[in-house]
Amino acid sequence: MYLSRIAIENFRNFRNLDVALAGSVVIVGENRVGKSNLVYGLRLIFDPSLPDSARDLQLGDFWDGIEEYERETRVKISVEIKDFEDDPDVLAVLTDFRIPGDPQTASLTYEFKARPGLLRAPASEKDFEFVCYGGRDLTRRFGYDVRSRITMDVLPALRDAEGDLAVWRRSPLRPLIDSAFATIDRDGLQGVADQIAAATGQLMDFQAVSDLEDDIAQSFRTMSGARQDVNPTLGFSATDASKLHRQIKLLIDSGQRGIAEASLGSANLIFLTLKTMELHNLIAGDKRDHSLLAIEEPEAHLHPHLQRLVYRSLFQDASEPEDDGLDPPLSVIMTTHSPHIASVAPVRSLVLLREEEGETVGCSTASLDLSVSEADDLARYLDITRAEMLFARGIILVEGDAERFMVPRFAEELNIDLDGLGITVCSVAGTNFTPYAKFLESLKIPFSIITDFDPDADRGQKRTVALARLLDGIRTEKYDDDYFDELLGTDEWERFDQSIGEFGVFTNADTLEVDLFKGGFSAAIITGLREGDFGKVRRDRIDTWEDDPRSMDREHLLSMIEDIGKGRFAQRLATRVGGIDVPGYIKRAIEHLTDRV
Repeated sequence: MYLSRIAIENFRNFRNLDVALAGSVVIVGENRVGKSNLVYGLRLIFDPSLPDSARDLQLGDFWDGIEEYERETRVKISVEIKDFEDDPDVLAVLTDFRIPGDPQTASLTYEFKARPGLLRAPASEKDFEFVCYGGRDLTRRFGYDVRSRITMDVLPALRDAEGDLAVWRRSPLRPLIDSAFATIDRDGLQGVADQIAAATGQLMDFQAVSDLEDDIAQSFRTMSGARQDVNPTLGFSATDASKLHRQIKLLIDSGQRGIAEASLGSANLIFLTLKTMELHNLIAGDKRDHSLLAIEEPEAHLHPHLQRLVYRSLFQDASEPEDDGLDPPLSVIMTTHSPHIASVAPVRSLVLLREEEGETVGCSTASLDLSVSEADDLARYLDITRAEMLFARGIILVEGDAERFMVPRFAEELNIDLDGLGITVCSVAGTNFTPYAKFLESLKIPFSIITDFDPDADRGQKRTVALARLLDGIRTEKYDDDYFDELLGTDEWERFDQSIGEFGVFTNADTLEVDLFKGGFSAAIITGLREGDFGKVRRDRIDTWEDDPRSMDREHLLSMIEDIGKGRFAQRLATRVGGIDVPGYIKRAIEHLTDRV
């Protein structure tokens, strides 16, 4: 099973959030946008450790934009669940909560609403009550019966992993040890307990230890009085066989050190490892049917490489089928500020929250329409770039390193601070912008595309118009096929540029370096070419171009730049463009985006 949708009305940051989901969920967004509130909303439905008193919300939990309460005013949090039919245990829990007309989907809903029979507008918490129901039917109530089988565990941000591991009641090691020791014969345990008791007796044979024990006992008795005396003693461990297993501690460094001596990152990693083992054991022991593991800001105290390694493994654990072919009984829900974690998250798991006009809205990639190869390309790209796209307010997509170095420099010439606006320039290392445009559009992240026209037999027209057609299909349906057929056959290039610019696509007449040379940058480019280790023929050619820039040969220019290295050449060229007019298509691409962030 997996959560396929979450909808939230009038709860804290959210006036009306409605996002599709597709398995694991990775929630990203700026501070104070409501990531933790979304997780808490899910807890109201799924978390059995949350008492019903906590489900009785306060007026302060309503969306801030509500000025007056009416009888219809309510907090409503609803989830939809799919792919539960193949698991008979989960099916038994959810079968009564199927949505009418859609038996493959179940829904569970939490509402905090005015009490029945209230004849006036609610004015205080006492005028409200909470109900939990399924199947969009208020009469189908649920409670601990569902939460005990489909259960949510929450690991809060900046958790005290070391402290939780040290306290037997809270430690995820406890149920694992309890389960292991349940299979051990009591007589065998008693034998070990007798040996511990004997070792303790030998310890007490040392006079200094015996005197210390007597001093502690006497001091405690004097302070507490005889009636409060707990009879303290010194020893290695409790000697009761039934309690013996509680003395086992997890050690690190081959038994040389305890958890208290581990780093914060190691303690968190150990805690997460034990917790996932505990969840799997609970399901194997038929104590629950599915686990929702919510982890808030898991990047704390972990080195970036370890973040990627650990959470890539966790996502795989939550996606790979079980030995019996069933879906894994674990769903991961995560909030993060870390591009390293987001970079290894499944492409369709991402939920981006942002604030718009006093409320938090959300977009997801769950319904992203990508081919298998496009999805693979995008996943690799996000992994390599560390998912910087997700944390930007706007994206300029470019073909390669040359544009990646040059565009920020051109923005400076336009007195535009890309970093200050939260705009990132991302190279897709080619001309296949399709999956990246779809990805950004699904998350409603504004973007523009800078691409070379690359003239060839058909003047490069088909590729550029195909991209325009793609973006039109994503953004609007107001243009029909006749519009594109006409555009495809045009030789009115100014109109062509304006048309594709409507979709955020901006192109030049040729290739970046050639256009720059022809557009007033010839001196800067020639200076860069002179740094190449060229022979006499090429040096003479550069001299000729310097005397007469119109004599520049396109193929020879691009060949020389390729030999120097396009990225390296662009890096140096970026330092020499001060005071030169920015190419028109790059200027329009930058301004197109700055107007939208």
